[in-house]
Amino acid sequence: MKNNNTIDPIEARKQRIARQKGSKGALLGILIGHAMIFLGGVLILRSVFGFLELNITESGEPPLAIFGMAAGLPFIILGLFIHIGASRRFTGKLFSFPGIGPGPVLFTGFAIGAWWGALSLPVQGALWLIPSILTLIAGLLWLSGILLRIRRYAKYNMLTRMIKDGKITAALITDIPEIDPTSGGLIGTVTVKFTDMAGVDRWVQKTGQWKRVDLPKTGDAATVLYDPQHPENISTIWVGPPGSTTITDFTLWHS
Repeated sequence: MKNNNTIDPIEARKQRIARQKGSKGALLGILIGHAMIFLGGVLILRSVFGFLELNITESGEPPLAIFGMAAGLPFIILGLFIHIGASRRFTGKLFSFPGIGPGPVLFTGFAIGAWWGALSLPVQGALWLIPSILTLIAGLLWLSGILLRIRRYAKYNMLTRMIKDGKITAALITDIPEIDPTSGGLIGTVTVKFTDMAGVDRWVQKTGQWKRVDLPKTGDAATVLYDPQHPENISTIWVGPPGSTTITDFTLWHS
């Protein structure tokens, strides 16, 4: 079959990424990844208590839970790969998780597996501290994830207001890290220079993330959205690729 050189591969890739963003297939991958990570966490901690159960009962036959170790770790590793890849397709970003990330899910699995194992022992003693601590960690991770979502929602609302009331102007990237040839992208700080409505040159640094093919270089053009009444307010400044005009445009480079 002949290659089709009448289609711009860059534009075709952008269209493919746009179709994948928010897609049901990517969402399904995220849920499958979560399920595998959770199940792996349960099996790992249950198997740990299986070893303790073997020592306490002094039985010649190892508890079935011990064999969960062999399945638990591969489940976690494969689940992470699936979840990260699906999240990348769903969000279009290098490293961003919609909803709750894998950390709270993993430690929830750890906690449930630990409680399951502890309650299966004939004598718990101080071992009940293990599931209690894991439950506390899982709770803190869930709380942290929820607070992060609230913060992102507030930033989205602020960006929505800025798109309506703010000023968009051309900018210049004065510094951005270069990446290793083997790296898939960058999560780092970009420094841009722009001129406000009063003719004052200003610089702003923002943390963002870029896939390799989308990574700009020092000296490239960019676009800045800022509050013309308070151009010194860094928290209301957004940086995007050249030609940015929409909310989607100005969230492309932000973590």
